[in-house]
Amino acid sequence: MPPLIAGVTLSVRKWGEGFGGWIGGFPWIAGPISFFIAIENGADFAASTVPSALMGSIGTTFFALIYSIAAPRMHWLPALLLSYLAFFIVALASLGRTPSLPFAVALNVIVLTGVLYIFPKPKDKQEYKKHPFYDIPLRMFVATIFVVLLTQLADKLGPTWSGILTPFPIMTSTLAVFTHIQQGPQATARILYGLLSASYGFVIFLLGVWWLVPIMPIGLAYGILAIVTMSVNGLAIRLIRKQR
Repeated sequence: MPPLIAGVTLSVRKWGEGFGGWIGGFPWIAGPISFFIAIENGADFAASTVPSALMGSIGTTFFALIYSIAAPRMHWLPALLLSYLAFFIVALASLGRTPSLPFAVALNVIVLTGVLYIFPKPKDKQEYKKHPFYDIPLRMFVATIFVVLLTQLADKLGPTWSGILTPFPIMTSTLAVFTHIQQGPQATARILYGLLSASYGFVIFLLGVWWLVPIMPIGLAYGILAIVTMSVNGLAIRLIRKQR
């Protein structure tokens, strides 16, 4: 897990916030969380988390939107707390109302498309500041703590909360906060837009968890889903750039 955070951070520095954010939007963290849930609790349990995970993904979409709006107006900490609040409002609203899979997929795609349409579109680019030596290790540490906690809590929380928290914005919040502190709100909006542009692939990934994981070896299923997710996100970023 730590090398993934380091790799995404370096990709942002090399190719810019938009493309780096798109790379960060792949299920680098939610995927392993889902995988370990399947290993520790069984394939059927992992599949049963999918409708709730789709609702949690909507929460992550609103997290990114709220943070991008709040970042130019406030310090990173209140912006982060406000964005987490948006995530948990969606999470709490879906408790006790586990949706059907078609409804959750349709709602996710509609919300994601709408948010991408209204998302702040900064044009100016800032020069990179010098990064402190502890920047990447700190990002790796923060993200790893989140992953360990969520994975360990899965069997205690049950499939609904496990599903909702699978797409918890670990990568999103880590990149948003560090970018906000080091590069400012405009760069933060670009990286969050890039992250969201990869969310269509995450929807397909979750559908695959529901469909493939219970019927084939877990490792093979997740390997196939990794390839499919990359293909979908490659197509999505091309279409989004044509519309932007």
